Amino acid sequence: MLQSFLLSLASGIVLFIVYMYHRANLSEGSANYRYYNEAVKGMSRWLEQTVDLTQSHFQPCKNCGYEIALVHDNSYCLRSDLFKLLHPEVIVQDQMVLRDYGGQDLARKIIQQNMYDALPSFVQTRQIDIGYHLTPLETSIVYPYAKNYFRTHTFGKQAGCIFQKYFHVPGQEEIALKSNQSTHFHNYIDNLKLENKSAECIKDASYEKPTFRMWLKEECDNFFQIINTQQYKDKLENEGIQYIYKTNRHLGNGILLLDYQNEKTIRSWYKDSQGCGRNLSQVIIQEYLKNPYLFKGHKMEFRSYFQIASTNPPILYGYKKALIKQCALKFDLLDFTKEAHVCNTAVTKTHKQTTGQEQDDDLYIDWNLEELQDILLEQGKIKSRNWLNEELYPQIMRKITHLFFSVEKYLLKDSRVGEFFGVDFILDDDLNLWIFECNRNPNFLAVTEGRKEKFGKLIPDMLEIQMQLVRSRFKRVRDFMYNKLLPAIQARQFQQQQEKFKEEFLQLMKDRFEPEYQLSKSNLAELAYIGEGQFNGYIKKECLDSSRVLKK
Repeated sequence: MLQSFLLSLASGIVLFIVYMYHRANLSEGSANYRYYNEAVKGMSRWLEQTVDLTQSHFQPCKNCGYEIALVHDNSYCLRSDLFKLLHPEVIVQDQMVLRDYGGQDLARKIIQQNMYDALPSFVQTRQIDIGYHLTPLETSIVYPYAKNYFRTHTFGKQAGCIFQKYFHVPGQEEIALKSNQSTHFHNYIDNLKLENKSAECIKDASYEKPTFRMWLKEECDNFFQIINTQQYKDKLENEGIQYIYKTNRHLGNGILLLDYQNEKTIRSWYKDSQGCGRNLSQVIIQEYLKNPYLFKGHKMEFRSYFQIASTNPPILYGYKKALIKQCALKFDLLDFTKEAHVCNTAVTKTHKQTTGQEQDDDLYIDWNLEELQDILLEQGKIKSRNWLNEELYPQIMRKITHLFFSVEKYLLKDSRVGEFFGVDFILDDDLNLWIFECNRNPNFLAVTEGRKEKFGKLIPDMLEIQMQLVRSRFKRVRDFMYNKLLPAIQARQFQQQQEKFKEEFLQLMKDRFEPEYQLSKSNLAELAYIGEGQFNGYIKKECLDSSRVLKK
């Protein structure tokens, strides 16, 4: 702690001295200002050359959510980056977070309690009616509820500046949409099998039950062949639910349990398999987990949070506090009621309201995973008091890392973006872990005081990761600019050395934590993976595909 403080203090003193030197006579129109301006323009141009703005991530789309109500200003990033170089305290000391969502948004309230809300008057819960808001130049983290910022604001000019983090990764739908996630999972496991990976490796990498992608004719036909058999009909009659139908909707919507009535509905949609290859709806039908771990007879899920802190290089963090959710009704495979099988908080909340259970009760669980461990010890299902650290956390870390690997190539590779996800896991009765779904931009519902307390720690922790990466990058780029770019510009040698400077700058933009900007000891995020094959011991080298070569 003392060493970190001294490093931070020393860095601050050096920063102040260099800053005062460079700011001397730095008024708009002065020679020094022109040098700064030319340096920042050059760095911005180099970044523009690394990003293909024709990608689907950046294309305007219809019906993709409201347009974020921030002014379109092509000079914003230039002005913001210059402002921060002239006023480094807004990065080094402050945490300026822009959040657009208002009303009952718990994340916004926690930001206001722990850091600076960059635009406190900005409240947008629907499409723009009139007027726009100016993005403050001090903003270091843009954390909008809307995910379409880069489809309405130009990356590198109007958003995604050198000294900013945008808290959504373009391409995150490849993780969050069940149809995309399932396709990438299939391809990922197929690649591991082609490379003759061991059964243990395949098990570690497997995070979903066998699945039929219904827009693919062969898989759709295979599904109908199964449900047309007498064996399947006997199982449905005697054992209960065998399959679950999932769309890309969240909050428990778009999920059907394949009971008799829903089977008729699905048969009508696909015309008893005659529609296979024609009905291209992006839905999956998945083998149902028939042996979930039960608490007091209820199925439960837990939401574990993880963060893609950067994609350049990939940096993943898992979070050690989970949100445990319990289904509203007791589990029974022969009970086709949704509330007995889908433990989503929104589903449970609706059940409470419709049944008149307005008081907080057993339907919401405020345990930590440590308490789950205690229950498993009492039941004799585990023997070790270190089961969480020895078994469950490593399983979580492996699953989220393999989940990321399966979609990595579809995500924008850029140090200016990051993303926070909530993954819903189900633990089966053999204590194996399965992903039910992955939620981008997860909701923080304050249904109990315990949950408020958890989120009050989680949100500052996850934003600290982003802020320390921004500060680290600011230090590297600022030093590079003062020590190399500005002297070259003043000596009129900038143009001759551009290619060399560009290569060095792009390396400096790659995310890493500088010694004085490490995470606080109280931060509960744990590193799962950082580029160059550093897995924190959770994944064995022999369980990776050959394209992912470990480097030391």
